[in-house]
Formats: sequence, structure tokens, C-alpha cells
Amino acid sequence: MAAGGQGGVGCGGRCARDGPFGDGFNGPGAGRSGARHAMAVNETIAAFVLGGSVPGAAGGVGTVRSWSTETEFVLPGGRRKVRPDGVWQAPEIGVPVLMVEVDRSTMAPAAVAAKFPRYRELFRTRVRDNDPARSHHEPADRTVHWWRRTWPGHSRPGYPPVALVVTGAGPVALAGRQQAVADLSGDCWCGRWCREVRDCNDDGWREYDDALPIIATTLQLLAGHGPMGPIWWRFGRPGRHSLTEALENPNNRAAYDLRQAAREDEQQRVRQELMDTLVCIDCGDIPEEETTWVYGSRQWTRRPGGRCWTCHQDREERLEREAEEQLEAARAANAALRPCWTCRGSIGGKEGSKLELREKARPDRLECPGCEQARAAKDLGPLMLPAPTKRELVAALVSTPDDPWWEVRVLHAKLYPARYRRV
Repeated sequence: MAAGGQGGVGCGGRCARDGPFGDGFNGPGAGRSGARHAMAVNETIAAFVLGGSVPGAAGGVGTVRSWSTETEFVLPGGRRKVRPDGVWQAPEIGVPVLMVEVDRSTMAPAAVAAKFPRYRELFRTRVRDNDPARSHHEPADRTVHWWRRTWPGHSRPGYPPVALVVTGAGPVALAGRQQAVADLSGDCWCGRWCREVRDCNDDGWREYDDALPIIATTLQLLAGHGPMGPIWWRFGRPGRHSLTEALENPNNRAAYDLRQAAREDEQQRVRQELMDTLVCIDCGDIPEEETTWVYGSRQWTRRPGGRCWTCHQDREERLEREAEEQLEAARAANAALRPCWTCRGSIGGKEGSKLELREKARPDRLECPGCEQARAAKDLGPLMLPAPTKRELVAALVSTPDDPWWEVRVLHAKLYPARYRRV
């Protein structure tokens, strides 16, 4: 890796002779000689050093001595070179080095974009690291990027940044030119896309270890607001920012982690809202884990307005006890009633059968459920008891007949005269 000599600001080292910046900034000779590009470079450096000219603009950073021009960097192989218009060092604001390219809109955007792959190739170059602390490492592991030794203090992933300052056209044309250069050089600055499959989303982040940070602005904005004003557009990031903000890598792992944390917080909030709806209506318990568990051979899912498993079990056992108590009470009551007319068994039906009555039979019931179902299956019509005879009616005037169906027989005789009845 070889670097050329460091001249003064502008060209040939002549710019520091007269005035604070020399004739290169305010001397008319450069304009008459046709060195318009050199004048644009001088104006760019002046804006960095002096700051903005509009009211309330940010001040400048560094001095003329912070800059070097006419610096050449030889690419691997020794035939090609990288020659930035300016190299700025401002470690006091966290910018160890910034390569500056000034574009007067005289070249095609593709030609401007073609410079950035050469910068990346230059910054990829590694040299031997002679640090004794790394002496035990393998030779392949004892190399570092040359620029980290030349300009130490870099804390951001990626290579040293490059600033593109455009001029020579109107605002709309310059905005389109910056966008065109960004589109044509996307492979240099976009970084490598990464994602975590385990996070179950399509989101991800970009790694910038092999990316070239590129920021762009116009000379008019730079002269008006200074380098620390909100004038820089970082390729791949919306909006314009101050210099230090623009150099922060967009959509990196830290930004992804913040988004992922927000998603997890939202999922937790939604889940907690669901858990709050699953409060047990008996004991008030709010579940903390998932809502579905397996108990033995049963899977139990809590639902809004429901009960926890313990209260559900208690309720089921209580309902079973109440059902058994109700059944026993119904059996006792039905046993005390008159028997079934057909089978002479309990009016409530056979104990344990599916048709057994689980409540006390109505007073007008004549058959048990089994005999009633058999009568319906044979289409025999409703049961009508035989009408009382005259002798039974006379005997009933003296004493109550010993017949559990007596009152129903008397009622049926009134409701169903002899000509309508079929026993």
C-alpha cells in the first residue's frame, strides 16, 4: 500500500499563501485559469472549516491543517490509484478520516458511481500486524486493515466513510443525480442482509463490515448550514442528518434488536390481555402460562368466562354429588307414589336405566318411562284407566278405596266417557 504526498488545500500546495485560506479560496486567478473543480474543492473545504453562512447555522470543524489534497492511494497490483479530492481528519468529533469527492455534474452518474468500488477495494487491503500480543496467532490471522493503523479510532463497523458533494446544477437536478449515483453504487454501501430464523418474522438487519459508508449533500447546503447541519443524506437511509448522525449505520443489528424487543413486548401485551380474560370465575386466578394443559388423558383449555382446572374439577365433583343426591331423593319420592300401571314397578323406572326419572314424577303420571316408551313404539295411544263401577262408587262413599289409582280412574271417567275410551 502506497500513499502519495500531501499537498496544501487545493492544488499544488499554493492555497495557503494569502488570507486565511490562500488565493485558492478567494483569488480570482483560479477562476480565470479554468480550475473550476479546484475552486469547488476549495469552497467545500472552506464550508467545513468556517461553518454555515445562514443565521443559526452550525459552526465549522477543524482547520485547514485537518485537510490534505492531491493524495493518491495505490490499489493492490500497483497500476490503479484512488485519488480523493480531499482527505479530512476530525477525530475530535469521532471521524478519524473522511474521504471527500466533489462532483461538478460534468461526469455521467455512472462514472461517479464507479469510484466507490475502487474505494472499497482500497479499504479491503490488509497488512501484517506486528503487535507482539498477536505473535501466537497464525500468519493469516495476524493481518489488519491498513487504514486502521493509519487512522486509528474507528468505532463503527465498515470502512472509512466517503462524502459526495455535488454542485453545478439546480436543486432538482442535483437531487436526481445523488439518487442515480446511489442506485448505481448500491452494492458498495448497502451491506449484507441478515436475519434470525428463530424470531419467526421476515425482518432482519444489515452487517456493514464490508460496506462503504457514503454520505451526500450539495455544496449550497454545505456552505449554508455547515458540515454539522442537517444536510447529509446517507445512502440507504431516508432524510437528511448531521454529519455524525449520517455516519451511523442504518438498519443495523441494534435497530433490529429494538424492533424485535418492541414486537416481543407487543406479543407479551396481547398475551397478557388474553390471560386477563381467562381469569377463573370462581377463584379469580389469572394464568401465567399457556392456556392448554394435558391432565392424564384429558386436554384442558381455559376460555374467557371459564374456570381453572382445579375449580373445574371441584365443580364437576360437586355437580356429580348434587346429581346423585337429587337422584336418590327422586327415587325415594317415586317409590312412595303409586306404582306403574303396566309393570307395577316404580313409577320412576328401573334404577340405573337410561330412562330413569331423575326428579319426582308428576301426580298425573301412570306409567314408568320404560312402559311409556313401549306404548308409544306400539302406537297404543294414551293410557286410560277403567272407569269405577257402581259398587266401587257406593263403597267410596263410606271409606276411601284401597286403590292407588282411584282418583285418576274417577278423573278419567269424567274426561273420557265410555263411548270414547279404549282401555
